[in-house]
Amino acid sequence: MMPAGSGCPVAWRCETEVVVVKPAGSSSEGAADAALERVRRSERWPLARLPHRLDRVTRGFLLVARDAASAARHAEAIRARSWVKVYLARLSGRDPTALVGKHKAFLKRDRMRATVVRSGGDPAFLDILAVAQAPEREGQWHAVIRLHTGRYHQIRIMCSHLGCPLAGDVEYGAARSVEDPSPMLEHAVFSFPSAAEGSGRVTLWNPNDPNREPIAQSVVDALAAAAGSANAIT
Repeated sequence: MMPAGSGCPVAWRCETEVVVVKPAGSSSEGAADAALERVRRSERWPLARLPHRLDRVTRGFLLVARDAASAARHAEAIRARSWVKVYLARLSGRDPTALVGKHKAFLKRDRMRATVVRSGGDPAFLDILAVAQAPEREGQWHAVIRLHTGRYHQIRIMCSHLGCPLAGDVEYGAARSVEDPSPMLEHAVFSFPSAAEGSGRVTLWNPNDPNREPIAQSVVDALAAAAGSANAIT
């Protein structure tokens, strides 16, 4: 990977988009050191846009489009469900093993927080693909989650609603812990049709990411399977 400005390695680059690895704790946009601003400076793309965003606590792949036209093509692909986004989360609470499968909720945003509602909210869908105990955290589990919709704080609120908040996510019901000052959430597998002519589908997944905490082999296998399935989409 190559750096984009300071602190955002580049995972993919072509003439219409750049995918960077946003660090946890930084903004996608809206600040001088946000990922979008870093790419605007490093690529000399003053009109660069974000067709999607990552929550501040989330680490992982973030696509930056060169201009409005490129961003619009990606927005259309998102509406057509052509993007595949798979996350790695560390959960607390009850054992989430039985939750492997499809989940739906209706979510409503209230300022800087999301809630699950019975009616009047936006439909949100995700699949929990695999669960395994976190190797170095007793009573916590890693979950592989495919996101089908991009609602505000969707993974955080839906996992909390299922009784398994992200470890350290006190905003959504996790116990406060010195070991977990913030939630662990990573956008780990990303597959999308490039807006560049002739580029086809791009699938990004780094099984040997040195910044990823230790995970069970079954979780590695689930992430690799998700990447393989995504790459086969035409």
